[in-house]
Amino acid sequence: MKFLPTLFTAVLGVAALLPAQGETQTAAAAIPEQAVEAKLVASTEVLTVGSSFSITLTVSFKEDVDVPATMLAGHYVQTYLDGQRSVTLDHSVTGTVRIAAGTRLERTVDVDAATLWESAQLEQHQVLGLDWAGVPGATTTLRLVPDQTGLDVSMLDLSRTRVKLVTSKGEMVIGFRPDMAPNTVANFVKLAKDGFYNGTRFHRIIRGFMIQGGDPNTKRGATGTPGTGGPGYTIDAEFNELRHVRGVLSMARSRDPNSAGSQFFIMHGKAPALDEHYTAFGQLESGLDVLDSIADTPVRLHPGSGEASVPVEDVWVYAAVVEPVFKQ
Repeated sequence: MKFLPTLFTAVLGVAALLPAQGETQTAAAAIPEQAVEAKLVASTEVLTVGSSFSITLTVSFKEDVDVPATMLAGHYVQTYLDGQRSVTLDHSVTGTVRIAAGTRLERTVDVDAATLWESAQLEQHQVLGLDWAGVPGATTTLRLVPDQTGLDVSMLDLSRTRVKLVTSKGEMVIGFRPDMAPNTVANFVKLAKDGFYNGTRFHRIIRGFMIQGGDPNTKRGATGTPGTGGPGYTIDAEFNELRHVRGVLSMARSRDPNSAGSQFFIMHGKAPALDEHYTAFGQLESGLDVLDSIADTPVRLHPGSGEASVPVEDVWVYAAVVEPVFKQ
């Protein structure tokens, strides 16, 4: 009997939390690797501590195979914190079902992280891993970031506060120049602490020139054109004497000098033509090697402009984490 493709959504709560030793062979029985092509995708690349998310399992069957009934009508997911085994999400169903080659199965499960883990526990870790047990290739990871929405930017010493960009290529730490561009610095730090940059991508990369990001249109599921998004408002330019040299942070804009919002770029090389025409407001204090790695990402031509700047692989900003220093 052929099982037809289906979409099934379940909500995990307290009752779904079982100790790891509660595994059953029925729930986690391994499917032969050659029999399926599977992937597990989370609804977000970044999980703010205390929030919820969903995972979607997609399986294409290449051979007739017996699978645990749990794959069709339950779930059995092992979680890991920084690689160490954590809670098991177990809603097992007994028995097996014969699946015919050519069948495609899709399952979605909602995960309430606040129910499954204490916030203090998650804040001690950086990566949450999930493994749909018994399904080859069905693993995914999320970056864990603190909830910083309660930070009051007006209480911060912005000359000593830092923002750490956690990217798929490594980490970069930014220091700021509020003496040169106070409003621009405050805007960037506010967006960072609100989680605005979490889950965005560097959408424009030109080796020897700069890498550009900060566009919400680059988030997973966004429908807008990358390079055109923003926070819903603009800020005035604060052109200054900070030069556009390697490692300097500056605001992207359109032809209107006062059109910057959230998009920023980090200089990979020197571009004196930008000096006093774009608002430079900070610089990398660490992570120049990461900057080089991002700048080395292969690119293709932009379909509209013809510019060789569109990365052929995703370069994520998993999180922009504020490292606050408060005014004395």
